[in-house]
Amino acid sequence: MLKSLRGLILIMVVTGAASSASAQAEPNYYVVIGVFAKLDNAVRYTNQANQRGFNAQYAINPVKKWNYVYLLQSTDKRKAYAFLIRLRAESEYKDAWVFTGQLGDGQAIEQKPIEQKPIEDKPIEIKPIEQKPIEEPVKVDPVVERPIEEKPVEQKPEVKKPAGKPFVFKMQTADGTLVNGEVHIQESTNASRYQVFKGNELVYIEAPKNARGNYVVVTQAPGYQPVSLILSYREPSPETGADGEAIIPIEVSKVKRGDYIDFTNVRFFRNSAILEPAAQNELDGLVDLMKESTGYKIRIHGHCNGNQDKEGSILGSSTNFFALEPGKNKIGKFSAKELTTERAATVKAYLVSQGIAASRIDIKGEGGKIPLYPEGGTLGQYNDRIEIEITKR
Repeated sequence: MLKSLRGLILIMVVTGAASSASAQAEPNYYVVIGVFAKLDNAVRYTNQANQRGFNAQYAINPVKKWNYVYLLQSTDKRKAYAFLIRLRAESEYKDAWVFTGQLGDGQAIEQKPIEQKPIEDKPIEIKPIEQKPIEEPVKVDPVVERPIEEKPVEQKPEVKKPAGKPFVFKMQTADGTLVNGEVHIQESTNASRYQVFKGNELVYIEAPKNARGNYVVVTQAPGYQPVSLILSYREPSPETGADGEAIIPIEVSKVKRGDYIDFTNVRFFRNSAILEPAAQNELDGLVDLMKESTGYKIRIHGHCNGNQDKEGSILGSSTNFFALEPGKNKIGKFSAKELTTERAATVKAYLVSQGIAASRIDIKGEGGKIPLYPEGGTLGQYNDRIEIEITKR
């Protein structure tokens, strides 16, 4: 199953080596399979991947100081996303993702010595100095001294830390792999408002207003089950970081959905069947996978939050899959089944527009009957999604 995937890695590695001279000026895209705080865990995970036949490497993120384990580095974004989608479809690395930036501490630039040429000795010809008659002294006006205008030194404003205490919500799996996601915190489970913070990053949170001094924390990471916990603001955690931040460890587990390709950025505008622009990269990766593996057939499952009818919009006569066009989109009231069927149809239409035969693609609108999160909860919006089922390889 992984033979073609390993061949694709080898081709991309050779291609990347041939273009290394210009890589420094182009952005790098890494297909990452794991992120670790401890170097030993990154080394162990890299060795495991190599034992499975992959060309895994690890490098430090110089900004976040995490150790990233990756299977591919490329300056071609489209190739990186094509490899990502194939990896999710054909390997156990269902939660792999693309990191854009620079990993590692960098390499020293080789300095070549400057070639010095010998100086050719030539006799110096000395010419006699021409004597000019002495003229009368020139009258010089006195110099008027003006005070030097001193410009005041510009004082840079002092950077102030945000209000509240510093925290890091360390989201990871049981084996220590860091997971990309968010945490939503609120005063209670019944609160109508919540704050959103990124996982595994330094954030500042002000004290809650309730007398207990607690927050309810709920994780949100695509492909992982939500975790809920109570955070004591006064005594959050015995573990602290270099900046005095409280480190809150949260272990998350994958959601099992069978032989599916999970997406992290394929989302729709609210109550619509029109894709958000960020969805295009992953969908282009799926296009490339189906072009390379002509035996693949898929079924696109559309989902939404809840089974009630929704006022919204679908493509209509528009061919712009990634932007709202009020004059061309069809506006109306749609059942959950109709809306999710239209969402699956939009994804299919985009794949067909990119050269994939329509006969290789089925669609199914699931309505709101398969939620990942409680419909009325603060994470209910993430039930609006697309899943790709591999029906034939």
